[in-house]
This record gives sequence, C-alpha cells and structure tokens, in this order.
Amino acid sequence: MLRTYFRPIRQPHSLFLVALLSAGLYGCGGSGTSGGSSSSVQSQQSSSSSLTVSSASSSSSEGVASSFSSSSSRQSSSSSDATGVDWADLPVPADAGAGNTWELVDALSDDFNYSAPGDGKSQVFYERWSEGFINAWQGPGLTDYHDPNSSVVDGNLVIEATRKPNSDEVYTGAIHSKASVRYPVYVETRVKIMDQVLANAVWMLSSDSTEEIDIVEAYGSSRSDQAWFAERMHLSHHVFIRDPFQDYQPKDDASWYVDGRLWRDQFSRVGIYWRDPWHLEYYIDGELVRTVSGEEIIDPKGYTNGAGLSKDMQIIVDAEDQGWRSDNGIKASDEELSDPDKNRFYVDWIRVYKPASTTPGDSDNTASETGISVTTDFGAFFATGKEGDTVVEDTVDGFNAADGNITHNTLGDWGEYTINIPEDGDYRLEIDVASPTESGLAANIMIDDTDVGQIAISTTGSWEVYDTFSLDTPVTLTAGTHTLRVQSAGIATWQWNGDVIRFLQLSE
Repeated sequence: MLRTYFRPIRQPHSLFLVALLSAGLYGCGGSGTSGGSSSSVQSQQSSSSSLTVSSASSSSSEGVASSFSSSSSRQSSSSSDATGVDWADLPVPADAGAGNTWELVDALSDDFNYSAPGDGKSQVFYERWSEGFINAWQGPGLTDYHDPNSSVVDGNLVIEATRKPNSDEVYTGAIHSKASVRYPVYVETRVKIMDQVLANAVWMLSSDSTEEIDIVEAYGSSRSDQAWFAERMHLSHHVFIRDPFQDYQPKDDASWYVDGRLWRDQFSRVGIYWRDPWHLEYYIDGELVRTVSGEEIIDPKGYTNGAGLSKDMQIIVDAEDQGWRSDNGIKASDEELSDPDKNRFYVDWIRVYKPASTTPGDSDNTASETGISVTTDFGAFFATGKEGDTVVEDTVDGFNAADGNITHNTLGDWGEYTINIPEDGDYRLEIDVASPTESGLAANIMIDDTDVGQIAISTTGSWEVYDTFSLDTPVTLTAGTHTLRVQSAGIATWQWNGDVIRFLQLSE
C-alpha cells in the first residue's frame, strides 16, 4: 500500500516547545484513510503483506487476537541466522509470565555481524530488512530517506545523515523489518546516538500508520542550546486518526527519561515490553524505568475504538529532520553533516522475544501454531473479476481496492493473489472481513486452481467492524509460490469488506 504518512511530533516539556505549541506550530498532520459509500462500505486500514510473528500468552487481552511466536535462540551464524552472541549473556529483564519462558524471534532479531554496503546491501541484510520507510513516504520535515545512507559495518547498523546536494534537505538512512510483530513481545536494541539535532529512532508502526510505539527516540546534538534534549531519551507511543488527522501521545514528564548520561557518548540498551494492548514497560540497560498502563494513558480519546495498541507492527530504524525543529531554525549544518564523528547513528543489535509456555500440553486453540504467519492485504490482488449478474450501485468489476482493503464486494466478485509460503506444512487460512449483512455471506477458496473449501462468514454488524473467519480444515502447502483465489459466495447480494488474508502454519 502507498499512503502519505506524516510522522507525529514529539512534545518535550521545554519553554521553547511550550511557546511553539501556543503558537500552533507544534505538530503536523497526515492522511491515510479512505471512505466508501454509506450504502455499501466504509473501508478500514489493513496490515501490510509480510511475515507476521506472534505467540500465545496468558497475558494477552481477552477479545483481541493473540500473537504467536516462531523461532528459537540462534547460536551459529549463517545467511538466515544471526548469532545472537552479542546479547547471549543478557537476560530479558521483563517477566514472561507464569509458566512462560522467552523465545528469540529470529525473523526480527539481528546482531549485524555481517557486512552490507550502502549501495546494494547484502543477501543476509535483505532476509530481514527492506530499505526505506514502510511505504513510499520520504520522511518528515527536510528529511529525504536515501538507501545508500544505511549500511552494516564493523558489527553495527549505521544510519548516516548527509546533505542532499543542491538543497537544504538531509539525506538519512531508513530501514524497516520485513516481518511484523504483535504483543506480547519484548523488543530491545543497543544504540549510540549521533551528535546532531536530528531525531534518531528505533520504533514500531502499524501498516496503516494509526498505532506507533517508540523504543528509541533521541536528539544528541552537542550544541549548547540543545543540552536538554541531549540528556534525554523519549519513551512514548502514539495512536492516530488519519483523516482528519488527530494524534494522541502521553505528555507527562516521565516520557522524557534522564539519568545524567549523554546518549551520544556511549552505547545504551533500550527495550520495551509490549505486554498487551493496554500495558507498556520501558527498560534502560535492563532496568525498568517507565510503565504505561491503562486506557487513561494508552488511548484516553478512544482513537482505537477500544482496541488499544493491538495491531501488527513493523520495526523501523531511521534518523529524521523533524519539521517542528527545522521550521524553527534548528537545522543540521553542512559542517555537522560532513563530520563522520557526528553524522552516524549506530545500532549494535536488535533482539525480539516472545513468551512461550514451558508446560507441555498447556495450550489453547492457538498454541498448536508454529508461529509462522504469511499475510497479504485483500487489496493486493494481481487479478480480479466477477462471475454472475451485475449489481446496481456496484460500478467496479470485481474487488474494489481501497487503501489495502477491498470494498463494494458483491456476490461473485473475486481476486487472485500470489502467496509465498516459507516452509512445507499444514496451514490454517483466515480472512479478516466486515459486513452488516445479516446472512448469506461466504468466501470460496481456490489454491493453484484447486477448490479447497468455503469459509462461512457471519455478520460483524458494520462495514467497518472486522472479525476473523477461517476454513474448517487446514490446507497442506509446499514451500514456494502459490496462487490463491478468494471469491465472495453465499446468497446475499452485498457481501463483505476484506482486510487481511492470513496463512498460519500448524505444528505437527
């Protein structure tokens, strides 16, 4: 999906920024949602196509889909497994919960003990990461994300900031994980902040840019007027409504952690335990320094419609010029941007853990999953069409793509998708759909031109309220590329909006 994303402004409690806020200069808006006709649809944002890693846990909130975890600890280096030796002696400081232990999520963890040049990177890099932002957005303020400005050198991911030629813009590196993750999860990174007025960040963002968790956000400039920022690490999160743009984030003093260090002077460990939609714990060098828990601080304005921080998120690493700074004269200078001692943000490693049960047989319906999940947006079809009679008010022949979703879906509409299965095995096929139609809803499924079954769908009460429905029996798939066809079925004329298609691998 391509959508414009304006990264929200962080609000430190300084007199300077209070003045900016009062002047209406502090903050920026963005769009990302799209609507539909009231007679048929109101489309909802959706998850990006990716490998999604999740795991069952007793700490998951009731009524919200739990996440599943795949992977085990890595002890040897290869093209698909980073060693993890960098953090081998560092226990996860968060509590995995009674009867659980922490398991490393290989698809999202990286010790960067390999080489990846700015131009071209390397195979091992591309196994976990993609260059740039999660969509086509080029960054906030004067930022211009530039692929050669990220590299892996001497055991570190390096995000470099340089002047974009013949402009006042700043080239910076940005990368994002190919896999997504959802609570419960512990994410930790070891970083050294650059000596710049730019923001250095390791953060998580949902594909529709409505939920964000900041792990690292820091401004390390040694300029005398930037000392307040250089001493602080911003530990916060955001929930958004994209159109019209509204942004909530906690603004308490504790969101700006300070302990006397300058974050540019040494490597520091910063971690977050996203326990459930309403609970975040922040850790610095293995010590709990901040807890944010409850609706009154996670989402007091109800922007998530009661779901909290519940969406799959990708990990992003970048540096940014942020408009609330550069618009007010706080800009990186040519001299600073050309100084290799000042223009580099170092990430030693990123590790991700999911809680896993240590009790044999202690499982629910989701515990039989291996944790490997392949998802695609309903709007990502490569072909679409219709079988059956044309419906008045339905002007689209087949599925109507709407910001990743599909809308205006009438009986007989179909879409075809390319699905890349990572491993041989049995998979449960799920679809996330929404419909106020009371009855007569279904989806027929074909894989590689073979009928595999029909998914029965019941009303969700609204075109915008999504629920998950699945095939009654698993499908057996080989590793590699497959063609999936999903077609609306049943008897109702107006069928359902589609959000995400998901294949969950089942254990033997």
